[in-house]
Amino acid sequence: MKDVIPDIAVAVRASATIGESPLWSARRERFLWIDIMGCQLHTYDPATGRDEATETPAAAGVLAEDPSGEIVLGLENGLARLGPDGEIERIAHAPHADPAFRFNDGKFDPQGRLWTGLMNKEGEKGSGVLYRFDPDGTWHVADTGFDLPNGLEWSRDGRSFYFTDSHKGEIYTYDFDPVSGRVENRRQFFAMNPADGKPDGLTMDPDGYLLSVLFDGSAIARIAPDGSLERTIRLPVPRPTSCVFSGDGRTLFVTTARIGLSDAQLDDAPLSGSLLQMDYDDALR
Repeated sequence: MKDVIPDIAVAVRASATIGESPLWSARRERFLWIDIMGCQLHTYDPATGRDEATETPAAAGVLAEDPSGEIVLGLENGLARLGPDGEIERIAHAPHADPAFRFNDGKFDPQGRLWTGLMNKEGEKGSGVLYRFDPDGTWHVADTGFDLPNGLEWSRDGRSFYFTDSHKGEIYTYDFDPVSGRVENRRQFFAMNPADGKPDGLTMDPDGYLLSVLFDGSAIARIAPDGSLERTIRLPVPRPTSCVFSGDGRTLFVTTARIGLSDAQLDDAPLSGSLLQMDYDDALR
């Protein structure tokens, strides 16, 4: 297992409480990301270096783009659509729409089904749910029993689905049926000692390795298809949250958080809350 320290640049210098859910929108040629507790949606143009922040009406735990290019936000325990002029239209509520719960991370599969976790804000163990929200507006409970549902991703062949429970320090893999959207045969794919960092956001790299961002671990774990840790990519902040590739797959962007950090910790890691970037080839050398 390698341990690498790549050159890190600042894409957007910010003070996000919990920066999260970065995505590259090819249609917009922009990066979008959220500050969950700051109730902000950021739109970053890498061509100009300009980042625009707009307020969201509630904490946004999900930011996802469907195959048609439509942007959906998870606001507390409800879903909303982002219109072309920036207006936000609420479209659905989770079946378990309890004020103690909110959405946490989510992505669309190629068939246009939204997959997202619902977490208990007080950290009640075993209360987390994995949902599938279909294009016809129906909700399906895909799995239950999670402490803190988090990052999710699919294998490059579309036959495996990965899902994270951050508090347990585990990433699971399921058999995935692209036609029906059914997941089954859950088993542990990767485990991390939470003392070394909690697995958070997930992204698949161009070579089929899974990147798990380690909250409280100051790093990204690059996990081989067999579930072994291939390398650790070090970051200059203690609480990175998620990552996504640029359109050409060469630059990796990383969201970060300031929540819970002391003044002394922020003095040591002043980029906490910013959007960072790296040359991914550099991280693989």
